[in-house]
Amino acid sequence: MKLILLTLLFFSIPLMATGPRITKSAISPDKKEVFALDAPPFISIEVENGGMLNEIAVAAFKEAKIDTVITILPLYSMVRYYLTQEKAMVIIGRYMDLNAEDKKSVITIPLYTAQESYLYSKSKHQKGLEYKGELSIFKGLTYGASEGEETGKYLEAGITVVKGRTLSLFKKLQSGTIDFVSLPDESAQWFLQNKFAEHKDDFATMQTKSVTADISIYFNLNNPDGQKSAEGFKNGLRTIVKNGEYAKILGKYIKNPDTVNMQAQNIQKFLK
Repeated sequence: MKLILLTLLFFSIPLMATGPRITKSAISPDKKEVFALDAPPFISIEVENGGMLNEIAVAAFKEAKIDTVITILPLYSMVRYYLTQEKAMVIIGRYMDLNAEDKKSVITIPLYTAQESYLYSKSKHQKGLEYKGELSIFKGLTYGASEGEETGKYLEAGITVVKGRTLSLFKKLQSGTIDFVSLPDESAQWFLQNKFAEHKDDFATMQTKSVTADISIYFNLNNPDGQKSAEGFKNGLRTIVKNGEYAKILGKYIKNPDTVNMQAQNIQKFLK
């Protein structure tokens, strides 16, 4: 009996090491699977209809007549695994930390351009923190980086970097483990309203924007369907931008019409 158990354990180890295997495509094998990183309110299992970018991706694929199913994953490492190891056809995410070789193997199409701001805890920094375009002012502090985010500029400025998921970063910010984070304004607002409603006044936002970052869809050229699907999706996205469906979807989540119009114009420029 011991020999049988040891044998089963030995053969199960490689299976566990290959990564997550149960996905929606196992239920719908006729559909092409899209892997997306959970990032509310843009795309998430916690947001109605999967979030604004989930709806936009579905609409664009529908226009392109590409039958897909979107699997939203909680971890950056899982999404990256499917892209680089499983040669998944397409992924969606904010930061993918792609090296030069990886970038040659993907077609990147932005879905939304996010303005990001730095947040900090008022209790730890009672005199406040303010970003004025130079990171050197934060030398000696600890920055909470999103998984996949490029952090070289922080390290060069003498800032310690801790990486994690957004919810974990908020908790670290609240406890004082880290000093500041950079998040899309929409994400910061969503987490403060939905996860830290009773403590939202404990956090402050620096006035100067930290960075502008695209949330994009990445088509894998190492997948046999990658090139053709990218071309089809781009045409589908172009159609829903022109017919107003893109703006209509955003308008369900974003109440500022100027922001919606700006996003539609940004995407339209890219698609020309």
